[in-house]
Amino acid sequence: MTMITTPERVAVTQELARLSGKTKRPSCHIMDAQALTYDGVSYISFIPNELLEMIFIETVKGTTRTDEDYSSSCTLTSRHRPRPELVLTSVSQHWRTVALGMPFLWTEIRLFLRQNVALVNLYLTRSQGQLLDMRFTGIHCNFHSQGSSEFDPDYLRICRIILSHVHVCRRLEVHGAFPFPKLLDGMKSIKAPMLEELMVHYPLNIPNSKHLLFTEDLFLSADRLTMLTLNGLWVSGLSPENFSNLLSHLTSLTQLTLIGEPVDYVRSRDIPVVEIPLLQTMILKPGPNISRSYLPTVFRTIRAPALRELVLDFHSATSSRDLQSLVDKLKRGTPPFPSVRLLTLCSRSMAYDGWHALANAFSGITTLSVSKCIMNQLMGFLSCAGRRDAFPNLRTLLFDDVQFEWSLLLQLLQIREAAGMPVREVKMRGCKKHAQSELVGKLVASLATYTPVVIGWT
Repeated sequence: MTMITTPERVAVTQELARLSGKTKRPSCHIMDAQALTYDGVSYISFIPNELLEMIFIETVKGTTRTDEDYSSSCTLTSRHRPRPELVLTSVSQHWRTVALGMPFLWTEIRLFLRQNVALVNLYLTRSQGQLLDMRFTGIHCNFHSQGSSEFDPDYLRICRIILSHVHVCRRLEVHGAFPFPKLLDGMKSIKAPMLEELMVHYPLNIPNSKHLLFTEDLFLSADRLTMLTLNGLWVSGLSPENFSNLLSHLTSLTQLTLIGEPVDYVRSRDIPVVEIPLLQTMILKPGPNISRSYLPTVFRTIRAPALRELVLDFHSATSSRDLQSLVDKLKRGTPPFPSVRLLTLCSRSMAYDGWHALANAFSGITTLSVSKCIMNQLMGFLSCAGRRDAFPNLRTLLFDDVQFEWSLLLQLLQIREAAGMPVREVKMRGCKKHAQSELVGKLVASLATYTPVVIGWT
C-alpha cells in the first residue's frame, strides 16, 4: 500500500476538513448502509472491485463536469471544493485500497494561487506517470494590481510545476486575470508530445499575444494536438499572422473553438489565409461588442475542406447589428464551408435576413440544431412561401425545448413532405422527462397521423 508522508497527510486532512457540515448527512447514510451486515460484514463490502472502480470513475467525472462552471469564478468556495477522490479514500480501508490502485483517478491536476503544495505533489505521485489534465486558474481576489501577480512566488511555483510535467500532459488549460508571460515563454523550449487539448484564456486588455508560441520548433507542432480553444478580446489577442502560423503547424487539429474575439483583425490589413485539412468541428462564440470585421474575416481566412459541424453561439452578442456584416457576407458571398452537414445556432433572436443568409451559405446541411428562443422563428421562416426550398437536404431538426408551437411544426413537416424535401426526425435535447407525459404523447401521435416523422429525445 502507498504510504502517505506527513505533509501529504496534513494536506489530505485539510482538504477533508473543508467538508465541515456538508458531509454529516451523507456520512449517516453510509453508516446506515454499513449497519446492514451479513455475518458481521457490510453488504457494501461485497461490491466487486471492478464495479467499484466504475462507480469511482463516474463519481469523479460527474464532479469534474460540475466544476467546469467554477473554473473562471473568483470565489474562494469554487477554489476549495472537496475533491471526490479524496473523499472516496476516507470511506473505508477497502475503498482506499481500490482508489489508490487507480492511477488515472488522480490525473486531474488543478492549480491555483494560494493552494496547498503538498496536495499537488500527492496527486502527481498517485497518478504514477499517467497522462495529466492540468488546469491553471490564475485568478485571485487579493491582488490589487494585475501586473504584480506574475512575480508572485505562487505563480512562479505553478509555472515550474506545469513546465516540469507538460511532457506528460494530455490536456492543458490556462485561465488568468493577469499576464502569464513566464509560463508561455517557458513553453517555447519544452516539448509536449502527448498534448491533445490546449485551452488559453487571455487576460482582458493585457497584451499576452507576443508571448504565444509561434515558431516551427515549438511544442505546439506536436502531431497529437486535436483540440484548441482560444478566448480573449482583440486588444489582447493574436495577430492574424501569428494565428495563421499557429494553425498551419497543428496538422492534427480536428476541433477549433474561438470565444470572444481572440484574433486582432481590427489593426491588420494583410490577413493570410490558412487551411486546416483535418478540422471537423468549429465553434464560434463571439462576445458583446465584437468588431464588424471579425466574423466575416474568420469565415474568409480559414479553409477547412473536411469541416462537418459548425456551431454559431450568438447568445453573448449584444445585438443583431454586431452580426450584420456576417449576414451581409453570407447572403452575397460564396458558401464558406460547403462540407458542413450539422449546423448549430444559439441566439436570442434571428431576423429573416439572418435565416436567409444561413440558407444561402449552408444549403448542404442535413441536420439543424437551434436554441429554444428561435425555434418558432426557424419554423416560420421555412414555412414562408418564398423560402420553402431552403436547406433542401435537411432531414433532422434538433430543438432545445418542447415549449414551441407544435402547430407550426406540423405545418412545416407537411410543407416539406409535399415539396419532396421531408424532415424525417425531430429530436428534443435534454427533454427525456417530457417523453412520457400525456400531452406530449398526444402531440406526437397527431404528428404521426399527418407525416412520417420520428420524434426522439436526447
